[in-house]
Amino acid sequence: MRDFFRVPGRGAALVVLGLVVLLRAVNPTALETITLRSFDVAQQLAPRAYHPLPVRIVSIDDKSLAKYGQWPWPRTLVAKLVERIAEAHPLVLGVDVIFAEPDRTSPAKIAEAVPDLAAPLAQELRKLPPNEVALAAAFKQVPTVLAVGVSDKPEGAHGPSPVTIVRESGGDPRPFLYSTRYALRSLPELIQAARGQAVVMSNPDADGITRRVPLFVNISSQLVPILPLEMLGIAAGGGALGISTDAYGVEHGTVDGIVIPTDGRGRVYPYFSPSYELRYISAADVLDKSFEPTTLHGNIVFLGLEGQGLIDERQTPAGLMAGVEVHAQLAECIISGSLLRRPARIYWIELLLVLVAGLVAIFVLPYEKPRVAFAIFAALIIVIIGGAFTAFVYFHLLVDAFYPALASIAGFGVMLSANLRAAEAAERRLTLELDKERQIEARLEGELSAARSIQMGLLPHNFPGPPERSDLNLYALIEPARMVGGDLYDFLLLDSNRLFFAIADVSGKGVPAALFMAMTKEVLRDAVARYGEALDRAVSEANAKISASTSEMTSVGGDMMFVTVFAGILNLASGKIAYVNAGHDNPFVVRKGALPIELAGRGGPPLGTVDDFHYPVELTRLERGDLVLLYTDGVTEAENPADAFYSGARLESLLGAVQFDDAKGLVQLVRDDVHQFAAGRAEQADDITLLAVQWMSESRE
Repeated sequence: MRDFFRVPGRGAALVVLGLVVLLRAVNPTALETITLRSFDVAQQLAPRAYHPLPVRIVSIDDKSLAKYGQWPWPRTLVAKLVERIAEAHPLVLGVDVIFAEPDRTSPAKIAEAVPDLAAPLAQELRKLPPNEVALAAAFKQVPTVLAVGVSDKPEGAHGPSPVTIVRESGGDPRPFLYSTRYALRSLPELIQAARGQAVVMSNPDADGITRRVPLFVNISSQLVPILPLEMLGIAAGGGALGISTDAYGVEHGTVDGIVIPTDGRGRVYPYFSPSYELRYISAADVLDKSFEPTTLHGNIVFLGLEGQGLIDERQTPAGLMAGVEVHAQLAECIISGSLLRRPARIYWIELLLVLVAGLVAIFVLPYEKPRVAFAIFAALIIVIIGGAFTAFVYFHLLVDAFYPALASIAGFGVMLSANLRAAEAAERRLTLELDKERQIEARLEGELSAARSIQMGLLPHNFPGPPERSDLNLYALIEPARMVGGDLYDFLLLDSNRLFFAIADVSGKGVPAALFMAMTKEVLRDAVARYGEALDRAVSEANAKISASTSEMTSVGGDMMFVTVFAGILNLASGKIAYVNAGHDNPFVVRKGALPIELAGRGGPPLGTVDDFHYPVELTRLERGDLVLLYTDGVTEAENPADAFYSGARLESLLGAVQFDDAKGLVQLVRDDVHQFAAGRAEQADDITLLAVQWMSESRE
């Protein structure tokens, strides 16, 4: 157990992870809002595309108010508007207005409001029917659903009233639903003329944003559907509404057999599109004699308020929009099957993701190599956020990425800080040990040994290939000269289908070159891990960092240093290679039975020489069995006793003539030929570095 917690920071990180898991279980409102805001960002990055559907809004907008006067209008004018809509024979009309009080412009109300009115005239006015009669008659001409408001006070609210019957399956949904005792309804004579009633509450979250809407509301133990749901049921010819519940909460609602996903509290998540004028028709246009009623034929029509100064506006992830449009967009989502999904059981999946993300940060990351650990950590965060966004885009699934990312960040922060402290202590101990060694060994030999250790210790030595991988065969070697240079090779499986490989040559010799090589390797790996196949961005970022380091070294009296690099990414599924050449010798593609092909291209200058250079990405494709051979100038500039160079021409000739079985065989053949050429030379002048990558798969594209 002591060994388990001996890893720096592990015990503290596990405690922090436990607190994060507990925090997710409690999910306080302030942190839940961050999760909801992340869902908003997803909708803003990938909003629902608007495709015209048979859902329209007749809007009492600024144009209507300017023409017919301020709201509220006389009920006779509203009746005329409803009659004009009814002439188009829509499937259903949803009225997002509550007529809870008698019209003050009714004849009898006018007689009461004007006390000096002549008695005969007042008596005649009292005999005339109220304006609600005309509005009720208009409602009877079209299947109409009237709005129901919710209230926490009895003043002005009405008690239960007959509404649509809702079929319940599973458990009782009421404990999970939004509940209220009081409902604000329209006048009884209007209710009697309508086909149904439905709730119009938008139920914004704590930050005032409407993201989710209750599909049903529990009003005095009576389930009342939301306005779009009731309208869709009537539009389907009286299709039955239903709600299904299990032990975790509400599973879904139904209308005419269509399943509507909800969260555990029976709320639906509209997938909002931007607000488009195509959804709207001005009430002034509908009332105009030139209006063509067939525009609304067979449509689901909402009647609501949108005019300036009217308060029915909602802040949504897609921006500010009228409350009636929220209902219209919800109806569009149900019709098109594009509702966002956040089922009740996802809570347990997200809790597991938090735990897994934290444990990966604590147990998997190699903190003894901080740059590598940071690269893997960054990749983990990208996977978490990218996975959640992918689930949103392709499956309309809302997955919380905030808490898993928080768990990873917390675990990474604790572990990294503890390991950095431990590394600093170890570094101090190592410094003391090196000082003692320098007193024993010769200074030059000590530096050369240290440089060689740095160079060789940072290079990967486990080469992927058969039998573990049947699609790849890779081999590399480096033979340092006595005055160690800065040669390096590197490779990394970015995933199961992509291999990153590179070879580089740092200017200079000795410890500075070896250290510069180590920095180059980490910078290049970090950039590739961040940008993947976007090698132009990866190499440009590496160039910027190396240039900065070179400037710092030069400013303190060091020599100007740079590095030539050839980097590529091989797609193991297709054989495609994307590569960038920064001042390095062009590799060869070796194909049995054919002359070698030089991988030429536009390329660019060595890293650290030209700031802000955009390195072009070149593309090529391998055939099964093809092999890419990368080398440094230690091969082509190897000298024989007569001071002649080995040369690229000799290497190309060798590659066209030799027989090889695999990557290792080819590397060894080239090395042996170089040794044979340089036999008798007193000392190797430069590092000899070779890297061979053989693609052994069939293209799956």
